[in-house]
Amino acid sequence: MKNKITIFGICLAITFWIVDSVIDMLFSENGITFLESCFNPDGEELWIRTFVVLLFLIFSAYTERLLYIIHNLAAELKKYHQRLENTVAELKTENIEKQQVVKELEKLSITDPLTMLYNRRKFNELLVSEVERSKRYHNDLSIIMCDIDYFKKINDTFGHNVGDTVLKTFSEKITANIREIDIFSRWGGEEFMILMPNADINNAYAVAEKLRTIIEEAEIEETGTFTASFGVTDLHKDDTTESFIKRVDDALYKAKNNGRNKVEHLSSAA
Repeated sequence: MKNKITIFGICLAITFWIVDSVIDMLFSENGITFLESCFNPDGEELWIRTFVVLLFLIFSAYTERLLYIIHNLAAELKKYHQRLENTVAELKTENIEKQQVVKELEKLSITDPLTMLYNRRKFNELLVSEVERSKRYHNDLSIIMCDIDYFKKINDTFGHNVGDTVLKTFSEKITANIREIDIFSRWGGEEFMILMPNADINNAYAVAEKLRTIIEEAEIEETGTFTASFGVTDLHKDDTTESFIKRVDDALYKAKNNGRNKVEHLSSAA
């Protein structure tokens, strides 16, 4: 279609050039003089001048018809161009909508729908990346694992809707009190992970203790206050992601065994 439009444009330009040239010639001083002589013929030149006048009339009629056709073609071309622009605009809008849907689906695939935190699959992906980065550049990397205390009892006593409120309140409190570079994720159920790049175990322990206090002071209408337990550890040069997770899980288990609402740590050197 693009080639047809190009050819049409060339033909149109040539036609206008021919018409313009002929009109300029006919309406020049010499041309007008000649046409006047054609309408005042002398003797033997009558048939020649009559022929010229006839040609001029035919050309005029043809030119009028040609201009009519060109006008219609131009109008159709304008309509086609408008339809093309509308189609392109619709395709752009459709493409933007599709991109938004794809982004939303991607977000849903890595996000916990209740708390809107990273889900476990995304956390594991980021964990591998951060462990590799820490070892490559010899940077500190610590992790906090936290668990809401007696969460099953909250669900059983007040119902799952209240349990969901506790989970969302817990998530909001933690999110508001950690760094932007920290990676906060729902690990599963009432368990959460906080991965802390460029933080040693002492920094991570201090953060965990601050978070424990914030959660202890938080309150929701249905249950009043609730608490959480925290385990902390740091990455050792010989750690795998599995051993790293296992050690922080052991630290959390220690905190829960020691009465809950506590922070316990296990050093990588232990």
